[in-house]
Amino acid sequence: GEPINPVLMDYYKKKSQSKAKKVALGAVMHKLVYIIFAVLRDRKPFELRSPEEHSAMLAAKCSAA
Repeated sequence: GEPINPVLMDYYKKKSQSKAKKVALGAVMHKLVYIIFAVLRDRKPFELRSPEEHSAMLAAKCSAA
């Protein structure tokens, strides 16, 4: 089937090229914990963004400040 979060799937595939499968899975779990923590901390719903969208938003935020 199709992955629910294609960004995490791409991250896993990239990591699993150079790391063992369980190490890559651990990295994905770690990234997911950070996402969950940010949702709870900011009290905002999760928005799926590509890395490019995230970088553009961060650049716009930094230039506005």
